[in-house]
Amino acid sequence: MRKLCSLILIGTMLITGLLNPVMVHATSGLQFTDVKESDWFYKDVMELTKRGLISGYPDKTFKPNAQIHVDEFTKILISSVDANIEPSKGGYWANNYIEKAKELSIIQNGEFQNYTRYITRGEMARMIVRAGAGTSAKGKGINLDVPENYKEYSSLITDYLTLNSESQDVALKVFTSGIISGFPDGSFGFNKNATRAEASAIMMRFLDKDRRKIPELPKTVDFSNTLTVKEFTEMALKTVGKEPTMEYAQKMEYVRPSAEYPSYEKPILRREATLTMARIMDDLTDTPALFTSGKNDLFVEGITLNHRPNIGKLINGFGKEYFTLCDWKDYCGHIRDIRMITEKYQKEMVTLYLAGIINLDGNKELRPYDFLTKEEAKEWIDVCEEYRSLSSDEVLAKLLKNIRELEKKSMPEVEKPSNANLWRSTYPYVNKRLYEYPLKLDKESSFSVLNSYNVEIPSKILKRFKPMYEIYFNTRYTVDYRNLDAEARYYSTYIKESGTGNYEKRVLFYHNPAQSTNGYVDEHGNKRKLEDIILIDKAIKNEIEKYKKYKVVSQAELITDESLIYTSFADRCRATLRIIYYPPTDPNFLKEQGLEVGKWYEKDILIDMAIVTDGAEEFKDRWKFSPFNYSGHYDFGQYRPMEYLK
Repeated sequence: MRKLCSLILIGTMLITGLLNPVMVHATSGLQFTDVKESDWFYKDVMELTKRGLISGYPDKTFKPNAQIHVDEFTKILISSVDANIEPSKGGYWANNYIEKAKELSIIQNGEFQNYTRYITRGEMARMIVRAGAGTSAKGKGINLDVPENYKEYSSLITDYLTLNSESQDVALKVFTSGIISGFPDGSFGFNKNATRAEASAIMMRFLDKDRRKIPELPKTVDFSNTLTVKEFTEMALKTVGKEPTMEYAQKMEYVRPSAEYPSYEKPILRREATLTMARIMDDLTDTPALFTSGKNDLFVEGITLNHRPNIGKLINGFGKEYFTLCDWKDYCGHIRDIRMITEKYQKEMVTLYLAGIINLDGNKELRPYDFLTKEEAKEWIDVCEEYRSLSSDEVLAKLLKNIRELEKKSMPEVEKPSNANLWRSTYPYVNKRLYEYPLKLDKESSFSVLNSYNVEIPSKILKRFKPMYEIYFNTRYTVDYRNLDAEARYYSTYIKESGTGNYEKRVLFYHNPAQSTNGYVDEHGNKRKLEDIILIDKAIKNEIEKYKKYKVVSQAELITDESLIYTSFADRCRATLRIIYYPPTDPNFLKEQGLEVGKWYEKDILIDMAIVTDGAEEFKDRWKFSPFNYSGHYDFGQYRPMEYLK
């Protein structure tokens, strides 16, 4: 009988331990068999055990990776703020803890239908936020210490936008207080079940401020005196009496799609602000393309048309001064940094200057790559406001008085590259260095026939190639990890095909669906099995995951010209790739490349593009694509700070 009673007692203890592991108290110095000193959670588990707030199982395990139940976490949290609560005797052991949690407003009636299910990280966060705000916790010196600017940290949480507003607030408060940190990919995992190890670490950070992992906003340039694309656009539209929303702005083509910026939440560049201003002035004057070079599609296609407006109406009805705007290229020499204004933005910036709407700075520069300050934005918009209540003819008449009286001054000549005779022409918006790189840097140099395309193929064909290079690189390196599903147009100047898609679809359009990143033949010359071939779409997906992991927000611009296209066994192009990274891009990701957030960099590259659809039949036609495909590029050097072109 005594033996039978002992067996029953042992069985009861095992069952109790499984249902309520926190009831099996550890003795001092207990070393769990599945918790090692090298484990990231070791100190948290041992300290929480020492305080009697959590325990292991009868078999001396802790089961750190096991998921924790709602009642278990409730018991730990309540015990940490009120040590006088004891387990219920008879019936459900956690009743006392749950009732106390409701009394302290840590749990609200109806929030949990089942206290024995697993608890999520978000539910733990919500309970901790409420506990930290209560008098019981504050009486023990426990509080969250949420910074006043905690909402500015939202960009550090990659899944922030998937949460509702209440969950977003909870996640930010525990995240910025250093109590719950995110996963390696930057996600909070609000709806993921929590493990016992995670719960231990979270509780110890709640109780001990020295253990908290306070996040830091990336150190970067000061954007406090700038406006975002959204802020500037809405302010400008409101000032001139138009609907001040980004939906309206995009519909009316005052801005390009957010995917091309890379988003409307980034600081606005001066050249981007002038693009919006110029399109507003086109509307106010009711004269299409008086200030602009065309609509949004032309940006995607890589074409900038120099539309001449209704000259007869302007000249006969108002005055010959309008020739200044029509012949704006004849006045570019007045702008010292004109070579830094690439062709897509040039007409907008120059005509707004000639019309007296924007001014040069003290160095006679328009600074296209600088951010627009709040003071500058107000000055520009105030000028537009003067035209708000006028008819289009009245706007033209008033504008006439403000057109600057300048002598014609063409863009100054630039120094020619030393081998200029080899090239059909030279392009003033790139450094002459691009023309002077020796041919030995080009792959397959034995096949090089420098500039043969420029000689053998008509210029009108070359003009179809250049936009393809620009569109691809501008798409590939203009990224906002939070905005990858935003859609914009893709366009093939080679086959005149176009469509609309998210980041992945637009990038893949310029790749052969059968393109392999590791080749169809291995290093020994053996044909790879189909399952061993790494196709380009998998590589792009991996790149997207990297962007999400490092919270990459970047904006790029490829600078090249048809004169830099030539053949060297394959179709090739020399170009300069400019790029800038915005917050919250991980500084460690940039540090490896020697870069910083908020600064423009550039590097010279050699691009391979090919007219090809080769590859395994099984992989062809998996998506809409252009036969003029990107094959790869080679760097002539590392990124360097963007150079000023004189």
